[in-house]
Amino acid sequence: MDTCFWPLFEVVNGEYKITYKPKEKKPVEGFLRQQTRYRHLFQKGNEHILKEIQEHVDLKWAKLLKLAGEEGSA
Repeated sequence: MDTCFWPLFEVVNGEYKITYKPKEKKPVEGFLRQQTRYRHLFQKGNEHILKEIQEHVDLKWAKLLKLAGEEGSA
């Protein structure tokens, strides 16, 4: 959860609320490496895929923070 790959939030009456925000956001690589179904991402030549995944997670997290009115946090 500290990677923000699966952020925990709820929407009540159209208002977004983040229910868990990590103290320190960690790289998504640690989350992916723990699962054998993602082992192909760590083969030589696939570094760009990991970078794209991290960028996507960072972008989605930033959008969620904005929706929750917490821009610039975490």
